[in-house]
Amino acid sequence: MIKVEKAAFAYEKSPFLFHDLSFSVQKGETLAILGANGIGKTTFLRCLMGFLKLKEGKVSIAGKDISQMSSTEFWKLVSYVPQAKNLVFGYSVLNMVVMGRSQYVPFGRVPSKKDFDYAMHILTEMGLQDLADRSCNQLSGGQLQMVLIARALCKEPKILIMDEPESNLDMKNQLKVLDIVEKLAHKNNLTILINTHFPANALRCSDKTLLLKADTYLFGETSAVINRENIQDYFDIQAEVINIQEGGKHYQGIIPINLLPQDVQPA
Repeated sequence: MIKVEKAAFAYEKSPFLFHDLSFSVQKGETLAILGANGIGKTTFLRCLMGFLKLKEGKVSIAGKDISQMSSTEFWKLVSYVPQAKNLVFGYSVLNMVVMGRSQYVPFGRVPSKKDFDYAMHILTEMGLQDLADRSCNQLSGGQLQMVLIARALCKEPKILIMDEPESNLDMKNQLKVLDIVEKLAHKNNLTILINTHFPANALRCSDKTLLLKADTYLFGETSAVINRENIQDYFDIQAEVINIQEGGKHYQGIIPINLLPQDVQPA
């Protein structure tokens, strides 16, 4: 579904944030994008969405170079979920979600009953129907993040791009978001790209992982990419990956142990 070939990007008069980057993500797969702060994760997403132009290489969706796609053609396939923490809206939840139907609404017209019914269907699927009449300004961070996901889904995309959707959420709301991601990929057959700060969350919900670091990267199956050695190399910490069996299911987590010696500062 998404193919990246020898991609490279640098801001003006700055070194490359990434270069010679190649990978692919198939329909129904979730890709987690990981790396230290400032390494270029969000910049990479902006390149994928065409907000920034690659210096080298290309990105293809369903076999077509995105540079050859019109904005309308691209956004019919792709939905973007931004971070909720920077957004403030006075719309009702239902009105916010129905905005995802904008590409189906003729110019100069308003959403139809069918559009509102579909938006309500999405809210019900996500267990948010009781929030339909609430103002988005009255929602918690976790609730607003789920509403933004619902808005993106109302568009009926093939690809969902999410920028730190679990950031600044408590553990319960993080789990809600991760469970939604897993369901959308495996049951709804969406291709999902999720930019995250949390390797443990990638272990829970992603099939593949892209680890970014200056001048290099790792890409592959999440269970193979996220291990003790790679966490140390890409995050400069000592950590252990733990395995737990619960209710017949296998879960993995990460315990940070120590900074590496060169990163320890005197008190």
